[in-house]
Amino acid sequence: MSAIMSPYDLIVYFGSDHVSFLTKKVDADNHSHNYIQITIGLEEDVAITVDGVAYQASGLILHSNIVHELQGHGQWQWYMLINPESAFGEHLKRTYLQHSPIYILTSYQVEELQQLAIQHLFSLQQAMEYDQIWNKCKHILKMTDDNLPPILDARVHHIMQALESISLPQLTVKTLSKKVFLSESRLSHLFKDKIGISLASYIVHHKLEHAFHAVFNRRSNGSGL
Repeated sequence: MSAIMSPYDLIVYFGSDHVSFLTKKVDADNHSHNYIQITIGLEEDVAITVDGVAYQASGLILHSNIVHELQGHGQWQWYMLINPESAFGEHLKRTYLQHSPIYILTSYQVEELQQLAIQHLFSLQQAMEYDQIWNKCKHILKMTDDNLPPILDARVHHIMQALESISLPQLTVKTLSKKVFLSESRLSHLFKDKIGISLASYIVHHKLEHAFHAVFNRRSNGSGL
């Protein structure tokens, strides 16, 4: 595959249920995060270590909250960080991650996603164009809107809706508990049980995500950097 030419080291796009970015600057020691991570090597295979086991593949899906280490070697890669509580995230978990924390994508899927990224994502100018590319990405992964499942737990869906309705400066466990008519302890326990991380940690993550989104929107006016 020919070398990719771009004036940028990082190109970022946002969706309602994910953050998508292309970069050649990833070298990360052991860490974990709440996102489901899809990684596609655009020039070379992805080198990743998961819980001490080394993998090398052209494309992979990694479950949320899994300790991993990445070596980018200065090569372009496409990262998709998916909200695991979204319908898309739930479907990814059911389809690819029920039996292992990592799934290696097929050569066909990788080739299609590589072409999608190289031919389009380095040059998009409008947010609407990205929506079209994202729909093609979901089709390649067999994740079309027609077969996306509903959120598994109606209570969690209600909590997420309430969380989005509270302004960020006012968003705390206490204000959210009042909004959903649950005690703070009951709400925190339910959230931890269903989502896998503490509610307090999720709120911090939620605020940081919005701040990150706002900064990049100001710099890019809604398109990639």
